[in-house]
Amino acid sequence: MRIAYFTDTFAPEVNGVTNTLSKLGTYLDGKNVRHLVFAPDYDGQNPHCDSSHRKVHRFKGITTSISPKSRLAFPSFWGIDEICDNFMPDVIHVTTEFGIGFRGMRYAQSRNIPLVMSFHTDYCKYLKYHNLEFMQPVLENYLAWFYRSSARTLAPSRHTLGELLRKGYRNLDIWSRGIDADTFNPGHRDETLRKTLGGGKFMFLYVGRLSAEKSLDMLLHAAAAIERRYPGRAVFVFTGDGPYIETIHNARLPNTVCTGFQRGADLSQMYASADCFAFPSGTETFGNVVLEAMASGLPVAAVAGGGVTDFLSHNDNALLCEPEDAEAFADNLVLMMENENLRSRLAGNGRQTALSRDWNCIFDGLFDVYLDAVEKDCRYSMRKSA
Repeated sequence: MRIAYFTDTFAPEVNGVTNTLSKLGTYLDGKNVRHLVFAPDYDGQNPHCDSSHRKVHRFKGITTSISPKSRLAFPSFWGIDEICDNFMPDVIHVTTEFGIGFRGMRYAQSRNIPLVMSFHTDYCKYLKYHNLEFMQPVLENYLAWFYRSSARTLAPSRHTLGELLRKGYRNLDIWSRGIDADTFNPGHRDETLRKTLGGGKFMFLYVGRLSAEKSLDMLLHAAAAIERRYPGRAVFVFTGDGPYIETIHNARLPNTVCTGFQRGADLSQMYASADCFAFPSGTETFGNVVLEAMASGLPVAAVAGGGVTDFLSHNDNALLCEPEDAEAFADNLVLMMENENLRSRLAGNGRQTALSRDWNCIFDGLFDVYLDAVEKDCRYSMRKSA
């Protein structure tokens, strides 16, 4: 089988989509499956990548104010056609709705190739955080039209699948997420890092994009409240980058630290060296970073909204509150500080939850989706020609 992937986000950009695609590429290489990736170029730092089974074709794009680290590219149709026609894919997998993703959808339609799409980001939920709510009807209509052409649309969680069903999407299935238990585990804890970041204080950690739609105002509210209640006893570490970093700096709270993006061993150490993972976002379609924190042995405080509800259960493997309830979220962080037994129980249960999600099983299921799409397309072609 030959598979062509079309994505508007790819390494070195760091997010749940790029991490998943990286893991998927390794899986396909291991199965000797030839695959082609169309992705943005990030300022010429990422040339075409070739291996025995995979080629990455990159295209220059533009930045946007909402996500300045991303690139939105619009390669020519004829350029895509020539490359793909030479590759002769059996399946097209589109992971994003704009730019390169749109080109992939159009190519699949023009060649009658089975098209699989995966829904990763609920952009409509983001609009209110950027004063763009007036665009929601237009965006909803575009997305409904875009996904209508897919033989199978994959949601990362039951929660997201349910929301898509309510909007009238069809041909839905779940493509969940896994965890690398070697990369993320408590053994990476580093006391030197703890002292560097907080001088031995109780360490709350957030990992992810620093942007308004992640409800980071709740985290700043909690940081201020805990500093008043426990002056000098806790530190809030923000690992990631994004436009909200200016708001964090302007708050001038003495107990906040911004580390920027972390990767590889540095990220593994960051997770394992904290005391609690604080994640206020209710807009996640899955929440990869939460699973990474749980595998690293951290108790989790989050909100009962979005894709994280697929694997988080209040007072079992996490403390949850209603989305946008800043006071309740701060109270849960205080509970984490005050109750070591609670932290230990939540962390133990959380790690077991994370370890139950194996990447290979998840990718085996995705490969079955590809095979099914090809088989159905063959049956349809036979009926049409009869």
